Amino acid sequence: MRIRLLIVVGTFMTALTMTLGLVLYFGRDNHTPPPSPPRALDEGPVALAPPNASIGQLQDHLRRQPRDYLGWAQLGVALIDQGQATVDHTLYTQADRALSNSLRIESDYNDVALRGRAELAYLRNDFGGAISWADQALSVNARDQSSNLLRIDALIKLGRYDEALLSAKELYALDPSAGAVIRLARLSELSGNPARAKMLLIRAGELATARTDRLQVFTAQGDLALRQGDFTAAANAYREARRIDPTYPPAVAGTAQALYTQGRLTTAIRWYRDLAQRVPEPEYVAELGDLYTAAGKTVSASNQYDVVSTWQTIASDNGVRVTMDLANFAADHGKHQLALRLAKAEWKKRHSIEVADAVAWALHVSGQDKEAVPFANYAARTGYKDANFLYHRGMIERGVGNTARARELLTEALKLNPRFSPLQAPLARKALQDLKAGPSTKPSAKPSTTPSAKPSTTPSTTPSTTPSTTPSTTPSTTPSTTPSTTPSTKPSTTPSAKPSTTPSAKPSTTPSAKPSTTPST
Repeated sequence: MRIRLLIVVGTFMTALTMTLGLVLYFGRDNHTPPPSPPRALDEGPVALAPPNASIGQLQDHLRRQPRDYLGWAQLGVALIDQGQATVDHTLYTQADRALSNSLRIESDYNDVALRGRAELAYLRNDFGGAISWADQALSVNARDQSSNLLRIDALIKLGRYDEALLSAKELYALDPSAGAVIRLARLSELSGNPARAKMLLIRAGELATARTDRLQVFTAQGDLALRQGDFTAAANAYREARRIDPTYPPAVAGTAQALYTQGRLTTAIRWYRDLAQRVPEPEYVAELGDLYTAAGKTVSASNQYDVVSTWQTIASDNGVRVTMDLANFAADHGKHQLALRLAKAEWKKRHSIEVADAVAWALHVSGQDKEAVPFANYAARTGYKDANFLYHRGMIERGVGNTARARELLTEALKLNPRFSPLQAPLARKALQDLKAGPSTKPSAKPSTTPSAKPSTTPSTTPSTTPSTTPSTTPSTTPSTTPSTTPSTKPSTTPSAKPSTTPSAKPSTTPSAKPSTTPST
């Protein structure tokens, strides 16, 4: 009986095996085959680098496992982070090589290296390249938060505000996050609605749970308050950021600026000096030099300006476009023709309101106020309120003889922030006094009284003598939703920022002095 049972069971199992084999054999062509593994794995197993490994550990690992494409990507990202933290731009060149090695081994499934490429391009001020690399990273992983945020930031830098707004809304709908709302707040401010920007940053704070998100929210709140003249709120926001990380550079720099606006020059110098010694970012070093100038310490100021010039050379040698950084610095420090060449070169690359303002100011300090007017108007087209922008427009209007308008703009600039710049705010007050006193001769086109800096006279690119005014791309279509005009602390749907007026895809040879007054929705 037992033998018969075993025979029956054995016969059944044999039949079942044959049946399954036939099903698998004849049915296999009806199923899509699995995707091929990454090429890096075709040649055999590769040991992966440990997570959160240091730069040295990654380098040692890659000597043993040179085909670990993720290890090369991790190394590239780590070098970028270190370069940012130390302002050592030679590390960007090393990061470039590491990311290239990673993508050479594996280019199809390598979103980590593609995202690293996007970040590196952004830090080198190659904003078009940043968008291209971010798009490639998103084609591998569409939900990648970092790549999406990088893409939005690059669109803002290029002046493609409507596209940035649409992307930020889509990202918020996909994954409501503090990062997305911070971008929506920035776009609200750029479109002339700081009240809504403030409300959106409150919402961002509600969403922020990660340490880095909370740091960014508090710092953004401080920056907004500072630009809008609420210095107490700015100081409080920066203090909250420093409670999370006492060394966070943007919060430390913001604290120094808030101290200066409150009239505490000596204390502001101390904060900036400590920051610049630790993180010699050119913006911080130049600001420290300006504070030294305001304090009458011209030798110390000149030393800081020389550091900025040295940075420009090193950064340019390591693939960083420095035209915009150097243009603003040169315009305020006696290098007017250099400022004009660089600002025009940047205008050929992108049409943001910041670049338009830089071109306008460079033209003014070079004695070309009439030519500056269209650029100043272009910079004002979105309604963005910034004391520096208002001051620049006021001085340009004064230069072309529009004294009433000049008085309005200079008054507004000083009301918004009486100490918006250690160098330029005193000149704004003097110009306003002269305008109130009555007609006078045309002001000098060279307002800077600071020690002459010594930036390189050779820009990294050779600009055209006439700025191109045709945007590299046509602005995006109008976002489908109509933005709310009433701020809300907790929007039930996607937060919206009032988009800017879309510039014409084919502007004339100079920016239109009369942009459309109907904003897109």
